[in-house]
Amino acid sequence: MDCYIGTVSAFGFYFAPLNWAYCNGALLNISSNSALFAILGTTYGGNGTSTFGLPNLNGRVAIHQGTQPGTQNNYVIGQTGGATSVTLNSANLPAHTHNINVTINANNAAGNIASPADAFPASNTISPYASTTSPTDFLNGVSGTITLGQTGSGIPMSTTNPSLTMNYCIALYGIFPVRN
Repeated sequence: MDCYIGTVSAFGFYFAPLNWAYCNGALLNISSNSALFAILGTTYGGNGTSTFGLPNLNGRVAIHQGTQPGTQNNYVIGQTGGATSVTLNSANLPAHTHNINVTINANNAAGNIASPADAFPASNTISPYASTTSPTDFLNGVSGTITLGQTGSGIPMSTTNPSLTMNYCIALYGIFPVRN
């Protein structure tokens, strides 16, 4: 197959073809791969005097260089980014409220039930919070904050999109691309 030196291609088999190398971030000797070094330089690593790096697509997706549509993000060749998981907290959530619906059942007033479960104090002699003995008036004028409790568990969540694993390889030899 005639291709340009530095061509990256996906292969559906378990080995790198002859004259290709895995895109796994390996360091190569400049002296043995001078044509590929002339194209890649140290974009993907290496010291630039004796070694240079291959692109590392292990666990990554390739994106096009430049400004991404609809964003101000400008990506340059060789730039890495992203995360395999993130931990969301309340600062990541949009501002919102939760309504609490309360139903007062007059039959649950003190003296009407045998158990305090689902009941409320109905006499100010029993509770300093009760201002009346009328169950329907119990919550009138109550103000303050009601906390619903913590949301989430603080465990990182995966950000990996559905994927298909392939071997990405780079051509070590081939046609030297002419710049225009």
